[in-house]
Amino acid sequence: MVLQLLKESTQTRHAAIEARLPLMRADLSLPGYRAVLRRFLGFYEPLETQLLTRRFSGAFGFDYAPRRKTPQLRQDLLALGETPAAVDALARCPALPALATAEQAWGCLYVIEGATLGGQIITRQLHARLGLTPSRGVSFFAGYGAETGSRWKVFCALLNAHAERCGGGGIDETVASANLTFSSLDRWLFPAGAAPAPGWQSPSAGLLVPGSA
Repeated sequence: MVLQLLKESTQTRHAAIEARLPLMRADLSLPGYRAVLRRFLGFYEPLETQLLTRRFSGAFGFDYAPRRKTPQLRQDLLALGETPAAVDALARCPALPALATAEQAWGCLYVIEGATLGGQIITRQLHARLGLTPSRGVSFFAGYGAETGSRWKVFCALLNAHAERCGGGGIDETVASANLTFSSLDRWLFPAGAAPAPGWQSPSAGLLVPGSA
């Protein structure tokens, strides 16, 4: 129940981000792709730091630490020519979704764990168009590789178990947090008035992006 509600309630915001990213475009350039990775790092790194420092981290049998995406984003940027100093100097998102409760954390995690599913398609497209591989520039979108599907199922089972344990209480808060995560990501990826990088912003670019299932 909670998973279906999350999917239905977030699909508008999910689709809005899908429609603006260029990762499936035939004219996507390597500089444009690097610009995408820079923005994702600026969002994921502070978000993951927040997730791992909350008192409920690891609660209910879910340990997010081995699922962190920031190391892969750093690896990809370095593989594509960024220096460690340049990566450290990238801007970080200052307006993250609130993660003060377990329900808010589950809503946020639904978005970033769901992203690994769409990333499988993106990985294949980036290999075909830019010659990139999980070991050279696409480890972030490759997610958990062959384990992506099974890890998503584990996450879903734990989320369902939490919802059942709480008797359905907190579902509204979980859904609101998922939507806020999408909204925060959208504002960070597409800041008003910012000049787009080559191949970056396009209102006609549709693709799979964080959040799915």
